[in-house]
Amino acid sequence: MTGGLAIADLAAGYGRRPTIEGIGLPRIASGTLVAVIGSNGAGKSTFLKSLAGLLAATGRVELDGEDLLRLPAAQRVRRLGYLPQSLPLGSVLIAYEAVLSALRAIRPDLPRAEADRRIDDVFDRLELRPLALRRLGELSGGQRQLIGLAQAIVRHPRLLLLDEPTSALDLRWQLSVLQTVRDLADREGCIALIAIHDINLALRFCDRVVVLNKGRLLSTGTPDEALDSALLRRAYGVEGRVEACSRGFRIVLADRALNDGEGRE
Repeated sequence: MTGGLAIADLAAGYGRRPTIEGIGLPRIASGTLVAVIGSNGAGKSTFLKSLAGLLAATGRVELDGEDLLRLPAAQRVRRLGYLPQSLPLGSVLIAYEAVLSALRAIRPDLPRAEADRRIDDVFDRLELRPLALRRLGELSGGQRQLIGLAQAIVRHPRLLLLDEPTSALDLRWQLSVLQTVRDLADREGCIALIAIHDINLALRFCDRVVVLNKGRLLSTGTPDEALDSALLRRAYGVEGRVEACSRGFRIVLADRALNDGEGRE
């Protein structure tokens, strides 16, 4: 089968200790945003790192008919855009240079005019022009997170892997970033996997939801399918409800945290 992304029996970890195992996802079509959610320690970051090639992994990760796990690193990285959970370090490098360096590392063959055009485009999408000539060391954590996102999407990746891309941002910028990724997927047909703690933002912007628990797949499906009260109890240890807002989007209403003796897993 070709086209899109499919994952079968994925396992990865640190040393000899598996952190995720047995993860399989049905084929994800081009233009799809996938929210990867779960409690702290569920394996979200490990999952994305294994797809990005930063951890040794077993199984199969098929992107457009090619197994990413068996591609040489230089070929894999040209297909991916990865934003780690850690913020870009402050430095004397200016923001524009940081994004240009990220692009050049993957596409040294790109003519300078095309590289500049791509960077101008991503700075416009993310409203970063006021930061273009400022040094990274002068920027706030949230601003550096936006520069990190620009470094990932300027490559025009086929697969975008974003680990907590909104963690350092206020609500306005959280909405802006997720709308930018939504627009990118719609326009260019890339696939984006987004590890995120805010379940309601995930349900608002993403087409599919993947719920991890203790390194294993607990649930996957559309926002209407993937979450219910029983799953909130299993995955998060909370008593809550999944309802529809006035605009038809699913929202989670958490009522209380459960004790260990109340049916948590």
